[in-house]
Amino acid sequence: MLRKSVGILFALVAGLSLLWVGTDGFRAFTAEKARIIELEREQPKLPTATLIDSNSQSFQLQELAGKYVLLTFMYTTCGDVCPVLERNFAEIYERIPETILGKDVVLVSISFDPEHDSPTVLQSYSDHFGADGNQWKMATIQDEKELQSVLDTLEVIVIPDEYGGYEHNSAFYVINPEGKLTNIFDYQTPLAVVEYLDNFLF
Repeated sequence: MLRKSVGILFALVAGLSLLWVGTDGFRAFTAEKARIIELEREQPKLPTATLIDSNSQSFQLQELAGKYVLLTFMYTTCGDVCPVLERNFAEIYERIPETILGKDVVLVSISFDPEHDSPTVLQSYSDHFGADGNQWKMATIQDEKELQSVLDTLEVIVIPDEYGGYEHNSAFYVINPEGKLTNIFDYQTPLAVVEYLDNFLF
């Protein structure tokens, strides 16, 4: 009886050990979570890309070096997750002190639908969510190869659907002052982003 109990205990410990290793300390219970953990480990550097913002001004991603950059990816005709994503992004924006907003932290919402999301359309979207166009920019990457390079680097999945929209994943992406991805936060946890930045800036 004792030998059987010891065997069961050994099997349980071995199984838990394998689960611990295979799920990165029980964190990676889904493929999506495993993908995020791997990206945060790799810390890929943002590729070169030119963006056009809601004021019809062009800028380079590399111009934001030296600051923490918070990114979202969306499209303005999305009637599902994007409005929630941007509403929660607005909460982050409102909670960042004015003394560091723009100086140490900038927010950029990138539309992956440049064909539809012109500067005029983005301006209307910006007004709706309270983006000022400076500390929080809404922009597109009009060069298809550059856009795809950014999406691929951050593993943003964008798949056209049969209704003219897109299936896509949503999150808050944190880029450090060296231009590297450091963290990916669930789009439903804006306060977690604020708390993370608090460790460095507030």
